[in-house]
Amino acid sequence: MELAVLFALCAGATWAIGMTAAKPALQHIDVLSYMLIRWALVIPLVLLYGVVTGTLILPDWGAVGWAALAGITDAVLGGFFYLLAMRRAPAFQCTTLASTAPLWGVTTAILFLGEPARWQVFVAAILVVAGAYFLVGRRIRLRGYLFGSVLSLLTGFLWGVAETVPSKLALDRGLSPAALLLVFSASALVVLAAANPLLRRRFPMHIEARGIGLALASSLAGAFLGWILWLSSLNLAPASTISPIRGSTLAFSLLYSVLFLRERPSGRALLGVGLVLVGVVLVSLG
Repeated sequence: MELAVLFALCAGATWAIGMTAAKPALQHIDVLSYMLIRWALVIPLVLLYGVVTGTLILPDWGAVGWAALAGITDAVLGGFFYLLAMRRAPAFQCTTLASTAPLWGVTTAILFLGEPARWQVFVAAILVVAGAYFLVGRRIRLRGYLFGSVLSLLTGFLWGVAETVPSKLALDRGLSPAALLLVFSASALVVLAAANPLLRRRFPMHIEARGIGLALASSLAGAFLGWILWLSSLNLAPASTISPIRGSTLAFSLLYSVLFLRERPSGRALLGVGLVLVGVVLVSLG
């Protein structure tokens, strides 16, 4: 169990890189190009990882189907809605509302995977969501940024579901983390490539060197490392148990802003970090 918690925390740390890089990246690259570059790089990385570890095994089409569903739901739909929300509402608001994912992950794991409804897990999920609220450091305004807020909440729901139910079902049917991520990223890339001609009028191509660099950094950390670590954690523990730890992403985002952007967190933000950490510890002890 301790190793599963460690993997989940490391996944949160690397996912935070991708979430932090999204806002500045969209100033130098369009949404579709960002997503295409991000998931195109994951495929050779996970192929190399799978060959080295000898874990690229596809047991049956049922497992492949669940992995493909996770990829389309999380990387295509969730990722697209999150990036659109970042263009329509402040980053702190989008990140906070999208961080309701642990709550949805816990709920769907209990409802659809038949996992036990332990009180520690629900309390941890609520603490993580509360911590996300305090981490923003200012009031969330739904009225002025209604569409972006709705997209962020929808993102949180899609991420929470995809990261637990279809991913766990694919792992339970014998798919390794490497094989799952390969199907996940390949499915996302195929759907994005198919939708590209239809969406280009709405999102014209705009690519700068800085945007490519941020997309590559997000791909290596947030997409490849983050998902390998998360799936390894999910392979070791019940989905409802580790899902609240996903909220540690916000705490790591705050840490990165202090270390690399020289920002000073408020007392409210530190309270948010504390709530997230309490939720993680509660899950670990439970």
